[in-house]
Amino acid sequence: MALALILGVSGVLEGGLSFVHTLLVPPLVTYVLIVAQPGLPGSRPLRVLGAYVVAGIFGIGLSILPFPGTVLGVVAGAIVLFLFYILGVFHAPAFAVPFAAIMAGYALSDAPKAFGILMIYTVLVIGLALATNRLLDYRSYPEKWW
Repeated sequence: MALALILGVSGVLEGGLSFVHTLLVPPLVTYVLIVAQPGLPGSRPLRVLGAYVVAGIFGIGLSILPFPGTVLGVVAGAIVLFLFYILGVFHAPAFAVPFAAIMAGYALSDAPKAFGILMIYTVLVIGLALATNRLLDYRSYPEKWW
């Protein structure tokens, strides 16, 4: 049910923007991870949100530069991993965002829209994971918000 809702929101957000579905995969994996392992530090809502903010800013931001995808992928990956570590927001699915963004190759005018859509997906996924874990009735998510 939750996955159908996420896909439905993606269809609504698409509205002529071809890159919307590229950003959908990492949050889908995040949903599954949070439901399967809600007790992990990387599944805490504010850490997930922080990871996607960092990955979105640097992944989408660097994707607009006119360099080969391989170079951008290495640079974006290194920056994002370093910032995840420094900020304490490591969340493995969010690490895929820079690579998805670089593969999509955003134009400067699309970057803010792409970031906004990524944040909508992230908040939606956290909310749905919260609801799913409550419905399962055998898990308390989140145990901690940070």
